[in-house]
Amino acid sequence: MKAVLVLCVVVAGALAQLPDSERIHLKQVHDSCQADRATYADESRLKQLNKYIDDAVVGNHMLCMSKKAGLQKGNGDLDIGVIKQKIALVTADKSKVDGLVKKCAVVNGNPQKTANLLWLCFVQNNIDYLHRL
Repeated sequence: MKAVLVLCVVVAGALAQLPDSERIHLKQVHDSCQADRATYADESRLKQLNKYIDDAVVGNHMLCMSKKAGLQKGNGDLDIGVIKQKIALVTADKSKVDGLVKKCAVVNGNPQKTANLLWLCFVQNNIDYLHRL
């Protein structure tokens, strides 16, 4: 019985993993944002996003990431449909997707801070839509 439970957890985890093509795309997005002087941010700050929520440089980078990943539109507005799709890619329990979207897709201040908080919410809620720095 215990072995069946472990197998179910492993299978569920495998179903919720970010596809390699998407992970590669996110890495390319990150590299592209880092290559632009206007959106470059020190990697140590990005790895500690929770400490740099109000940092303009980090905000510019995260907004660049959000736009290129399709999570935010060109004008900085959140694209709820795309956010829902990306969360669903990595969420085994599809009944939780709408709740996670409501929790994470929140406009806060300006587009940069909204992007920072969106990505931080992904991390804090184990939404593995990340390329892993």
